[in-house]
Amino acid sequence: MNENSGEAASPSDPGSPIANETGKTTSKGRRDTAMDGLRAIAVLLMMASHTSRLIAWDARREWCRFSLLIEPLTASLFLILVGASLRRSWMSARARGRWTWIRKQGLRALALWVTSCLFYTLEEGFHPPDALVLSGILATIGYTIFILSPLVSLRKPVPVLGLFVAVLLGTHFLLDHAGLRWFMINAGNSPLLPLLPFAALGALGVCALESRRKWMHLLLATVAAGTLLSLTLKFGFAEIFNYPLGRYDTVRAIVSGTGALRVEKTIPYYNLRPLLVPMIASIIVLVYGLLSLLRPWLDGAARFLLPLGRHSLDAYIVHLSILALFVLKGGKRPLVQTWQGDSVFIFVIFVTYLWTLWRDTHPLRWKRAQASRK
Repeated sequence: MNENSGEAASPSDPGSPIANETGKTTSKGRRDTAMDGLRAIAVLLMMASHTSRLIAWDARREWCRFSLLIEPLTASLFLILVGASLRRSWMSARARGRWTWIRKQGLRALALWVTSCLFYTLEEGFHPPDALVLSGILATIGYTIFILSPLVSLRKPVPVLGLFVAVLLGTHFLLDHAGLRWFMINAGNSPLLPLLPFAALGALGVCALESRRKWMHLLLATVAAGTLLSLTLKFGFAEIFNYPLGRYDTVRAIVSGTGALRVEKTIPYYNLRPLLVPMIASIIVLVYGLLSLLRPWLDGAARFLLPLGRHSLDAYIVHLSILALFVLKGGKRPLVQTWQGDSVFIFVIFVTYLWTLWRDTHPLRWKRAQASRK
């Protein structure tokens, strides 16, 4: 449940991949159901990651081998959605002024950073500098919102974002080639590299969609398909997601405990090597393209198929609350058998789905009042 030990999610704001408002409408005034579909997939992956944290280690390997294999996809998908959501948020808020919007995003980024610091302190105690300079997923999303907001709100963001991605990926490759591991940069949990480039790629993807040039969309899909096919044929799906091509382990020794009793423990993290970046980006582009082709069908069935994506903030809060109850009742690793993991996972999905389905037809009162004022 600790956000520094697994894939967590993000704030309730338009710059967030799990915000209710995110991707709310297309330029035609309709929701982007393909984006809702991506968000629903991200939520399901997140539920699997969080559920696995409640399973005893020996059973966890058997229960979620595939989930652990593709877990890098979870954080990467969330960061792509962060970048895409930031760009869409800016496009819908331009009339209010650029600096007003940037200041608002900065406050949200600060709230995420503070929340991440609190999570870390509750889990490990207040041990600076780790408690203040950390790379959990919430903190990384906060850093990303703070860094990307000025870039996505430029008059012509594409060249700047493109150069930004190139510099970041080049730096990531050089650090990996030299074997350098810097905490928060490319070590620890959910570090800035390569997750920050994923967010910038998400913003670039929205810029491409805004262009309405079909040849650009076709070119993007072709490049993604070619990249995915060539890498898979050369290395194999499992191999590229595993060692040594896709992931490497970094180790962080931290001091845990309070008072006179202090125990130094070593926490292993796996992070993404440069080769995995184009692989994951290609998968996400192609999944979004497939969902876009299905959009006429999804539009009619979205209320029943995509409530997790349409109300992903609710899904985040509800599923974590359910898992927290299991932890409070049974301890940190209450699930010791694989069937228990299956049962809890199905239960969490079922309850969360029912809640989001209900929420789709029962907007909160403050949202009704907000809509009436507009």
